[in-house]
Amino acid sequence: MAKLVDVMGDFLLRREYQGMGDTIEAAAHRAQKKWGAPATIILRLRNRHDMKDMMLSSFASIAEAYQKASAKADQLYETERARHAPNSKALWLADLVAGHTDATDLAGAAETEAPKKRIVK
Repeated sequence: MAKLVDVMGDFLLRREYQGMGDTIEAAAHRAQKKWGAPATIILRLRNRHDMKDMMLSSFASIAEAYQKASAKADQLYETERARHAPNSKALWLADLVAGHTDATDLAGAAETEAPKKRIVK
C-alpha cells in the first residue's frame, strides 16, 4: 500500500514540476492548489520512502488528486486524438502506446494478413 501512495505522489509532482528553475516544494504547492492533495504529505512521501504511518484522510486526498490528474491526462489525450485523422499512422501508434484495444487488434491483424514466404527445397 505504501508503494502505491509513493507512486501517486510522484505522479502528482511530475505533472506539476516545470523543469530547471522550479523547486519540488513549489510543484507540491501547485499540486495542492490544483488538485487538493496536501503538499506536506506529497513532500513527506518524496523524502521518506519508508513512511509507515498515514492518516486515512491524507491517503484519500492523495488518491483523489491522483484520479483527477490522471483523468485530466486522459482528457488531453482524447482531445489531441480527436484532432488527427482517424486512419493516420501517428494515431494508430499513439493508440498502441496508450494500450487501446483497437490498436492491438489492428497490429495482430496486420501480422496475420502479411504474406508468408514459402521455402522451396
